[in-house]
Amino acid sequence: MVKSAPGYLANRARISLALSQFTVPLLSRIYAAFDGDMVAALVMGEIAHRNVEGWLGQPDNFEDPLYSPDPAHREHLLRPCNALSIAEACGLPRETVRRKVVHLIERGFVYRNDKGHLYLAHDVGDHFADMTAQIVEQLLLTAARLDNLLKQQRRLLDVEPGG
Repeated sequence: MVKSAPGYLANRARISLALSQFTVPLLSRIYAAFDGDMVAALVMGEIAHRNVEGWLGQPDNFEDPLYSPDPAHREHLLRPCNALSIAEACGLPRETVRRKVVHLIERGFVYRNDKGHLYLAHDVGDHFADMTAQIVEQLLLTAARLDNLLKQQRRLLDVEPGG
């Protein structure tokens, strides 16, 4: 457990700083990518997760079929979801999710099939490819920084606060 790592207590503030140096720019990127609509980002993220978790959760499945422009082929692989399941998963009102889904459909990020199931568009990843690469780079740097901080055992000073 992280709290038992040698450097956790001695480096809590540095750990918090490292995390915020990752999360604040991440949130800013998401905010910009979704024109300030963080709830739409949350809804799309949950749709994405539900759609691909079954397929990508199997280590032998290739990603290529997920990019097929043929909706029938993709829908065979992806797990369907609807506004109700997304609302429940996100803790959002169903009507809010429905409005966000309409917005995501208008932007071409999501589509609804004739059964009412929601799916990511086959090319949605293209819209976020650069941002994803930047996030991965920053995440790896942050993970290495955190790992180093957790391994460091710094001596805590025996000083009274303010003294």
